[in-house]
Amino acid sequence: MTGDEFPHTWRGRIVELAKVLGAVSIIFGFFGGAWSVTYGPAADLLQQWREMQYAIADLREDVKALQGEDRVIRQPDGMSYIEEPVTQGEPVYMILVVSRTRLGNKCRLVERVPLFTDRMNIPTPGKMLSGKSVAQQISDTETRLRVGMIPPDTIRPGRVTVYLALTYQCPGAPNGGIVNDRTAVLAYELLPLE
Repeated sequence: MTGDEFPHTWRGRIVELAKVLGAVSIIFGFFGGAWSVTYGPAADLLQQWREMQYAIADLREDVKALQGEDRVIRQPDGMSYIEEPVTQGEPVYMILVVSRTRLGNKCRLVERVPLFTDRMNIPTPGKMLSGKSVAQQISDTETRLRVGMIPPDTIRPGRVTVYLALTYQCPGAPNGGIVNDRTAVLAYELLPLE
């Protein structure tokens, strides 16, 4: 600004001073706002908002887990069981009531392995009784299946638990589409040979 442009009246000088102060307040307002978002009270509010969003996402995942929607199969409580009596050296038959979840609708069962645990508390794999490598695919409605298994020879008489470790191929899932799931753990009494 040159001397020719600067106003000569008090009124003009006040207007020019107001313009300069307005520009300075805008500059400080911008940097002050940036400071407040980065370091001040607004930053605290933004951090709390982010933490709330993470908590809501975790809560959604917990609800999915509670409803069984993070799994491929769903088993109603108390409906599956082991046919008894079971004697050493005999096959074990699991009556399995199960259905697919929304997540599992497009998944295909590729492997199932029975895992037996006796009083030694060491999970030991058994074999499937049928000659087929993979069981039938189940629907999204509750299905009752009779699954035959051969326990390992090392299982001792007494209380035994068993569940099926399941491997699925699911289109679009991470890890090359492989998803692992399992049935509920079921208990039975293994009787000794007489």
